[in-house]
Amino acid sequence: MAARLPGDHPSKAIVASVNDYLAGRCIVLGVTASVSAYKSVDVARWLMRRGARVLPVLTRPASELVTPMLFHWATGEEAVVDYTGEVEHILYSKDCDSMIVAPATLSTMAKIANGIVDNNVALTAISMLGEGKPVMVVPAMHQSMMNSPVYKTIVEKLEEQGVVILPPKVEEGVAKYPDVWTVARAAAALTARGRDLEGKRVLVTAGATREWIDPARFISNPSSGRMGIEVAVEAWARGADVYLVHGSTSHVLPHMVRRYEVDTTEDMAEAVDILGQVEIDIAVAAAAPADYKPVKAMEKKMKSGITGLTLELEPTPKVIGVISGRAKTLVAFAAETVESSEELELAAREKLEKYHADIVVANVIGRKDVGFSSKDLEALLMWRSNGEIQKEYVGRIDKEILARIILDTALQLEGEK
Repeated sequence: MAARLPGDHPSKAIVASVNDYLAGRCIVLGVTASVSAYKSVDVARWLMRRGARVLPVLTRPASELVTPMLFHWATGEEAVVDYTGEVEHILYSKDCDSMIVAPATLSTMAKIANGIVDNNVALTAISMLGEGKPVMVVPAMHQSMMNSPVYKTIVEKLEEQGVVILPPKVEEGVAKYPDVWTVARAAAALTARGRDLEGKRVLVTAGATREWIDPARFISNPSSGRMGIEVAVEAWARGADVYLVHGSTSHVLPHMVRRYEVDTTEDMAEAVDILGQVEIDIAVAAAAPADYKPVKAMEKKMKSGITGLTLELEPTPKVIGVISGRAKTLVAFAAETVESSEELELAAREKLEKYHADIVVANVIGRKDVGFSSKDLEALLMWRSNGEIQKEYVGRIDKEILARIILDTALQLEGEK
């Protein structure tokens, strides 16, 4: 991260402190009068930590719920509540890369859909659309309003105009502001790549499976599911129809994709087999299924203190083998305990050949700083391009950025077929 220049706002010190996913990008954050407006402060900070400049625009009623001073503190940018002779909506629509309206009230959604520009968030969103810039709207309201015909009509109009709707999380009769991570992560992917996966079907596996020894014990691994979840959110934000098959996870699950929760490796293989009956454009096998299971699980819990216990194991179905040959582009993962990039390359090549994969992400495990349950991987990418095997050692890399690279590469290979 570059040194802070004299005169920079202190909040700018966090810019790109996590990664440079959004380096050089400018995002307009529109905030309307929902009680969940305070969550947008965290969204702004998340985007900044990935390198973005965030410009807050508040409706007048929103400014009475969450003060412009708080957004100024959070972003280092003056929050616009009333436009001035600077004509900020025109400047922002020309200079910035995208806009996210979060939270979005039904009133402001209706204004954007119907071209009513009597609040500055609607005015800026319409100006952004006029410049061909991506706009994402995050509704937040009572469920009765969301269930109304009016809401459905407004959403249809917005989508016809190219607005991306990140649906709310419906809980306790309220259409709630989704998890901050989900909102910011989707906004980042949309900003960086637009809707370049529109019309694509993407199948992703994530997380660990469990093979039960008895009702209290199982065989598994430390996978958090984060890598697959990163790919799923990235693909959804870029326009894909996403099918996420996941086992046990410890990361936030995206509520807006089609999710299929499974337990055992056999369950995961069956789910993938069923989903593989439809045409899949890109399959990303990022899950960590257990490779072995007990030959016979015990119906009752074993007593503790048993000595000399022997557990007989047998192989589980290979999930990646189920989808191999069905997806137009198959992305496989190889998690290895290796000492060198040469060994990692050998592992990648073996996986590429064995499962006829198009892309292999070989990564190092057995260390605390990368791999399972970490935000980073140390990885090597290998892929087939025009009949030739290509490779790139990307080294230590944030899974957010790696998800983008994986889908970029898959899209490139699709164009070659």
